[in-house]
Amino acid sequence: MKRLTGFICVYVMGCLCCMAQSRLPFAKGADISWITQIEHTAKYQLVDEQGQPIDGFQMMRDCGMNMVRLRVWVHPRPDRHDGVTWCDTHDVVVKAVRAKKAGLRLMLDFHYSNWWADPGQQHVPEEWKDCNIDQLCDSVEAHTTEVLLALRDAGVTPTWIQVGNETPTGFMKPLGDATEHPEYFARLFQRGEQTCKRICPEAVTMVHIDNGFMMERTEFILDILQKYDVHYDMLGWSLYPAMNWLAEPPVIDLNWQVKADQCIANVDKIYQKYGKEAMIVEIGIPDDHEALCAEVISYMISHAPDHLRGLVYWEPITTPDFGYKMGALKSCGDRQFMANDGMKAFGKN
Repeated sequence: MKRLTGFICVYVMGCLCCMAQSRLPFAKGADISWITQIEHTAKYQLVDEQGQPIDGFQMMRDCGMNMVRLRVWVHPRPDRHDGVTWCDTHDVVVKAVRAKKAGLRLMLDFHYSNWWADPGQQHVPEEWKDCNIDQLCDSVEAHTTEVLLALRDAGVTPTWIQVGNETPTGFMKPLGDATEHPEYFARLFQRGEQTCKRICPEAVTMVHIDNGFMMERTEFILDILQKYDVHYDMLGWSLYPAMNWLAEPPVIDLNWQVKADQCIANVDKIYQKYGKEAMIVEIGIPDDHEALCAEVISYMISHAPDHLRGLVYWEPITTPDFGYKMGALKSCGDRQFMANDGMKAFGKN
């Protein structure tokens, strides 16, 4: 692997990066990657406080948000009803252009998969399944380049770029399994991160780990990247403090503040150990707990320590037929939805 050399070089680069990140305003935003697919169905309408139709990106601005997060898949399967593909390069560019027009900064979330990537599934794209590690690294570079150049051609530059989505044990498995092949995971992450920096040198590159209240999950991956001298700028966490995922089905955890405080404490621990600032890039609560959602969002923003640089909701603009119950909309008429108090809490803090 290509390693960084020289303590002074590493120190200076790290200091400059931290200074650049600190100049950015605190990020308040949401992942609304479903929005074009929802609009395509034309079953529901977003409205403002006066009941007038509103664009989803403008709704975010009206709720006090200043950035948007968008996921990108490699070769997503076409919709079985109409053959349209979502969250591919074209779809991401369309949404990114709209976000820029609305005055929202962009966080790009590379999944390096054809579908959802998370701790339970980190599947290498079908087209890459027969690659050896060198070929897989090349595929990562090619895909990353394609997406970033398409965004650049459309006049959009991401402010933040996630290299992988929720990767506590690696990604693009089996080769990228960090428990079995830590050196391969490091190589794959490095190739993605270096490609991001080559095309978007000012972008903040991110490692994304789930359960921000569980320090050991984060340390496992960051220790690997540190061992192999792999550069990144910032840590991104998922944190769903009000959810007990171990229950079947999952239920609300009324002791949510315990997890929230653990994550807040971990921010300083990460900064002290690795010199990296953090963002919470996913947080969410079931949409039928509007008041609790507003309480959690307000708490996380008002208690954010110095090195926590943002909070991102996942995924507020969702409608009933998507089967996802942790949006941040409420019904206000026949097939009409408006932002609930949880979404509006971003602008009140």
